[in-house]
Amino acid sequence: MVKKGILVFFAALLVVQLAFAEQEIVSLELMKEKYSAGETVQIRLVTEHLERPLKPEQLALYIDDVKDPIAPFFTRYSENTYLLYFDLPIVIDGRAIFKVEKILYRGSAGLQEYTVEKEIPIAIEPTSILSIIPGFVVLDKNQQEIQVQIENKKGDSTFNISASPSIAHVYSALQTINLGGRRTFKFTADQTKLEEDTAIFIEHTGNTYKIAVMKRQEIKEPQPGKNITDAQEENKLVFITTKPEVRKTITKDTSLIGIVSLKNEGNETIEGILLGLTGNLEPITSIDTTMIPSLQPGEMKDITVSINKEQEGALGTYEGVLLAKAGIQQATFPIAVTIEAKQPQQEINRTTVDLDLKRAEPPDGLDINLPKPKPRESEKEYPLGIILVTLFLVLIAVGFYFLKKKQVAKEETFDDYIKKIRK
Repeated sequence: MVKKGILVFFAALLVVQLAFAEQEIVSLELMKEKYSAGETVQIRLVTEHLERPLKPEQLALYIDDVKDPIAPFFTRYSENTYLLYFDLPIVIDGRAIFKVEKILYRGSAGLQEYTVEKEIPIAIEPTSILSIIPGFVVLDKNQQEIQVQIENKKGDSTFNISASPSIAHVYSALQTINLGGRRTFKFTADQTKLEEDTAIFIEHTGNTYKIAVMKRQEIKEPQPGKNITDAQEENKLVFITTKPEVRKTITKDTSLIGIVSLKNEGNETIEGILLGLTGNLEPITSIDTTMIPSLQPGEMKDITVSINKEQEGALGTYEGVLLAKAGIQQATFPIAVTIEAKQPQQEINRTTVDLDLKRAEPPDGLDINLPKPKPRESEKEYPLGIILVTLFLVLIAVGFYFLKKKQVAKEETFDDYIKKIRK
């Protein structure tokens, strides 16, 4: 009986260890202890060596077991580390569970599919709710400038901003963002002095928000059986438009709208394409989609860009790019808009201007710009057959003529001959 109990104990212990190991295939680290509805959630994912890299479509948020759509900004920071951030729904009634689904991992049991989840603790009566873009800062090579946009959804209008020594800024005094307002703050990074814990800190109504700042890591993972050539590494994701950029000056009562096309000019499918806006464009600019699941080779997807849609943009200059990114593939479309005040004598005239960015694509194999060939006037030619027939007829006529003449000559000679006999 004792032996049987020992065996049951060790079997149970083994099951627990296996379950724990399964959960550690992907570990999820939240940057805060609690979050509020509408707030930006920052998550760091650290994985074991997976059969294939994670993709945005594997990420999901469930509120009381009901899937709630999110638009995460998701990047692979290193071979086994991913960074993502997204805004929680404005209303959360129930438990919020974040899941990473359909993870392919080859362990002792062979290739298996797993799901890893983590509950996001929700504050019942929060004193501060901020929306922050970006939730993480990953610096490209030689990049120095950092821009952070903060939206105050709840709490005091005053903020305290600080940063690690390697991040320079001018915000030593208290900063102000009115309730419901947004502001963009600029920083300068010295990459030679970045440390592992380098960050920007925002203190608001008793809460501290941390935005980690790090250098982009190089990821090299050649696929088995394939050689990565220079041609394969070329960027194949491009925006197709009638203009290279949007650069406009408008008044507050004017809206701009345009359609740009994102195209895959490569020979392989591009999956998990994220779209976003950089710089300080977001306060007046919106796009109708933030993720494209996949683009087949040669396929295009239209994105509608709306600028100053509500015709309530603050006066000033808004500049950045529309960015589409999937792994090493990315496309950018520059946008710069200045909203200026109307002259006193000008009346308010609410209008929407079409930017006419959509490029018409001709049908396959048809080039509408090619001029139509002019018909050539053919020279008069005489086919060889007609010449031979004509020559043949001429020869027959000539032969007939000589034959007739000969016959006449013979008849006269014969008559003469008869006459001679009768004499």
